[in-house]
Amino acid sequence: MGRKSHSTSGCAGYRQLARLDRRSFLKVGTLSALGLSLAQYLGLREAQAAGSARAKAVLLIYTMGGISHHDSFDPKPRAPAEVRGEFKTILTSLPGIHFSEHVPRLAGAANQFTLLRSVHHNERDHGVSAYYMLRGYTQPDPSLDRPENQKRANPTIGAQAARLLGSPNGLPPYICVPGLSYLAQIDYYTAGWMGRAYDPFVLRSDPNLPTFGVPGLAPLAELPPSRLQERASLVRGIDGQRRPLEVSPGARDMRAHYERAFQVLTASRTRRAFDLRLEPDRVREAYGRTRLGQSCLLARRLVEAGVPFVTVDDDGWDHHAQVFPGLRQRLPDLDRCLTTLLYDLQERGLLRTTLVVLLTDFGRTPKLNASAGRDHWPGVFSVLFAGAGIRGGQVVGASDKLGAEPVERPISPKDIAATLYHFLGINPFQDYHDRLGRTFKVLDEGQVIRELAS
Repeated sequence: MGRKSHSTSGCAGYRQLARLDRRSFLKVGTLSALGLSLAQYLGLREAQAAGSARAKAVLLIYTMGGISHHDSFDPKPRAPAEVRGEFKTILTSLPGIHFSEHVPRLAGAANQFTLLRSVHHNERDHGVSAYYMLRGYTQPDPSLDRPENQKRANPTIGAQAARLLGSPNGLPPYICVPGLSYLAQIDYYTAGWMGRAYDPFVLRSDPNLPTFGVPGLAPLAELPPSRLQERASLVRGIDGQRRPLEVSPGARDMRAHYERAFQVLTASRTRRAFDLRLEPDRVREAYGRTRLGQSCLLARRLVEAGVPFVTVDDDGWDHHAQVFPGLRQRLPDLDRCLTTLLYDLQERGLLRTTLVVLLTDFGRTPKLNASAGRDHWPGVFSVLFAGAGIRGGQVVGASDKLGAEPVERPISPKDIAATLYHFLGINPFQDYHDRLGRTFKVLDEGQVIRELAS
């Protein structure tokens, strides 16, 4: 797995942030629903600038089910037929590097991103693998797949970013779109024991539908803004009277949820950020008129509005049977919207400050099964990083001739988590406290992927 790292072995750029965290951030984190006031948020941003931060935002696309690396980013054209499969391979913009014929746009844009071909772990279950990929921690208890037990889970990377970075503009610091996958349904993107104040704002609406909207975002027509403000003031007054008696973490979480909901409800900036009607038709068509395409476009709008962590959740990649017909439908959608996203961010001047990451549960088995599908395979698989100053045109690591295991530069989910924190200027090995005052580490081990950070 990951190579052992300790809190004392972090990069020198983390030291100032670590001192600030110990002295103030853990105390400051309880002051507001988003963890930081505007002044404190700006102070952290200044500290980030003085440290190692290279990204103002992370845009994470999570494809649940497990993308077949053999049939997308790591084909094996010289392997036996039962391994190489039906798809042809095509040259990319990088000499000697081939992709599947069904991702031609990404093949042509390979100089815009870094591909990691040697990611691996040992978990074969979807939920357990997603837990590991989204947190950098292995799942200690299978029962955490149940929504009622998510409060005992480790926080996701996005939740930690929400706690430490906050958001200064009325938008939630951690948003999940479209929020319709199985993981979203069971609250898998949760902040866990860190408290609901840092849970993501989960959209739960398909931005590709004519009926798309954010539930509760627009105030009722018969309730003008002045009346809404009056009601908010009344609730705050009552809330202030009971705060001295309020010791329950759950009660504090409810107050945090109310404050965040009010901020979202009353911010015109929020409504504009979610309003895809403001995008030209040509842009919407470029991303693709699909759930994933329009979700990636919405994610770009949210990053542009200042949201520091956006997760696009996608599913439908679990091809145990008929993998090739399934991927003929799914890969072109991903190919189109991800390539468009990278170029769109670049044209808007956002790519240099936005870290774009494509993650998945695991790969698929080298050998096709009796149903012409591929089963779960965590032995090796591919993920993609772009933006935030990462040098494009790199392929890091390699799998063996059958795509079964790494033969060069093995990378673990812990290394991926450490890298995400590093790019946000967060010391991944610092301590933090949960709602009950218990001490935990943001990440217990892992190494920043040097090829991305250099």
